[in-house]
Amino acid sequence: MSNVKNESLYNKQKNVKPKIDDVVGGILEGDVLNCAQDFISFIKEHKMNPSWASANSWKISYKNKGVCYIRLHGAAEYYNMEAGSWSVNVHVQYDKKLQKLISGESDEIKTLVKNHVDNNVPCGGCMPGLDRRSVNKDFSNIAACTSIHMQNPDSEMIAFAKKLVLIRRESIAENKIPKCRYIKPADRT
Repeated sequence: MSNVKNESLYNKQKNVKPKIDDVVGGILEGDVLNCAQDFISFIKEHKMNPSWASANSWKISYKNKGVCYIRLHGAAEYYNMEAGSWSVNVHVQYDKKLQKLISGESDEIKTLVKNHVDNNVPCGGCMPGLDRRSVNKDFSNIAACTSIHMQNPDSEMIAFAKKLVLIRRESIAENKIPKCRYIKPADRT
């Protein structure tokens, strides 16, 4: 999708701030649509509502703290969303709850975690970055709260995403979400 089309979609949605339910059926179909609707229903059943964040992108929060994002084809080009696709990015923090959950999951889910942790320099200058070991992989300089990205998740991945959401929601309810210190590193302008 070109930037012009995406900007046009952004401008159109910016004024309306569409509900995800009004958009998802026009983009997804079949099993992909069913998985997305299942996840959206789960979110709502747990007293969280998707709020429009950008073109075909919705933020899910609990008590004003981020839980995850749902994005559909047509979101910003850098998400590399193909026609008929969607993604879930669930915010996670590296703690005992996450490690316990992952240890009981299938090899496919462990591989998903290993390969799809958004593992970059802490966002917004969030410092300090952490070094963690999870599913036999070392992650270095990751944000205290990072996310696990799932593109076109199947029913097994959706079940895992739901567990991650519940862990995140519980940590928010217990006020155990780490506070990030925002420091402007010397190498950033």
